[in-house]
Amino acid sequence: MLLKEGYKIVPMIYDKVFKGVLTSKETRGYLTNLISNITGIKREDLINNLVFKNNEQQVTGVSEKKKITDMVVEIKDCVINLEMNKEYYEGLMDRNNEYISKIRESIIYEGESYSDVPKIIQINFDNFNYYSPDKRVVIKFEMRDENGLKEGVNTESYHVILPNAKEKYYNEGSKDELVRELVIMMAEKNEELEKLIQDNMELRKVGEKIVEISNDERLQGWYDEEEHQRKIRNSQME
Repeated sequence: MLLKEGYKIVPMIYDKVFKGVLTSKETRGYLTNLISNITGIKREDLINNLVFKNNEQQVTGVSEKKKITDMVVEIKDCVINLEMNKEYYEGLMDRNNEYISKIRESIIYEGESYSDVPKIIQINFDNFNYYSPDKRVVIKFEMRDENGLKEGVNTESYHVILPNAKEKYYNEGSKDELVRELVIMMAEKNEELEKLIQDNMELRKVGEKIVEISNDERLQGWYDEEEHQRKIRNSQME
């Protein structure tokens, strides 16, 4: 994997790289493994049935703007929305919940019956730990009452806590497959990528795709500006 001289690795926590990697045919195995390890959906079902959907959600009112989600895929009777949350901000969780509602609305709007609505799953990759001090890598949410009775609305929301995965991998020496798949999303150096992809063909394809995307001159300019703005925001909070 050759990164152009003077160029930087742009990690997958940035939307352009996140989408570029996960929509690539070369990394389809990584995507199916990732979804399976997070949700428990069988790999075989994902491999044989996964298709990509339009990420613009249906507009249901004349004054309403289109809702753009990061990535939507479906298998059989299940729709899965994948979101990369690079930074936390006030209202982020509401925005994520709104995406679930918009997906459901779009399906109902286009369908013939309420009974035809598939399960809707949202996977949020959080580059922060909103639920600290909780150390879990994957936190699952679904609608239940105080006694654990599940409501009929067939939705699930997962928050995948990237800093917790990094902690388990580098400080606790975790060998968990999902942890390694998540840590590669945060890799910022070529040497770090090389170490992560050792002896893993699917992760090698991911590393190669990250480098390929990072070698785009336009992306490097965009990344430098993003980093510049991030540092300004951090300075203003001090």
